Amino acid sequence: MSALYFFREQAVRKHPINQLLLPAGLRRLYAARPSHILPLCERTKILLHDSDLNNVSVQFSDFFTFPPWDIPQFSFLNPFTGFDKSSTAPVTFQQLFHHHRYQYSSFVPIFTDGSKSDGHVGCGVVFPSDTLSYHLHNCCSVFTAELVVIFSALQEILPYNQRKFIIYALLYTTTHP
Repeated sequence: MSALYFFREQAVRKHPINQLLLPAGLRRLYAARPSHILPLCERTKILLHDSDLNNVSVQFSDFFTFPPWDIPQFSFLNPFTGFDKSSTAPVTFQQLFHHHRYQYSSFVPIFTDGSKSDGHVGCGVVFPSDTLSYHLHNCCSVFTAELVVIFSALQEILPYNQRKFIIYALLYTTTHP
């Protein structure tokens, strides 16, 4: 358990324990007085050394790619607002969608969908060059599936320098339970 915690803190670039080194004087004090317990990071280093895992390279994970006070601007657009599905012809929705795609043609389109049926919950995301699908646990709701697939899409586009993406998601559906 201490190794797991140690690796988690090593994965964060600016974690204070990454730069923590026990001074030689304190090391001698701990060696002279075995009743004094070494700090967790020092005990874990000894454990990893004894297990021959001290040369393992830990991949950094940036949990916060942007500081909490500098939230990037997201735009939420719903071109179908004000149109009732039961009283609007399907061709109207198709025209609205095509107009929207034309208006944002410089953006990379990403399509997501989640679904639930008896004994199956799943979701998928379609990129211009790839398609990903996920099978979720049966206890998940369709809303959970929608959130998982949007999160997956966001994680996939995170490494790209290009920032013009548009995610199409069906979140306001009444056909799902």
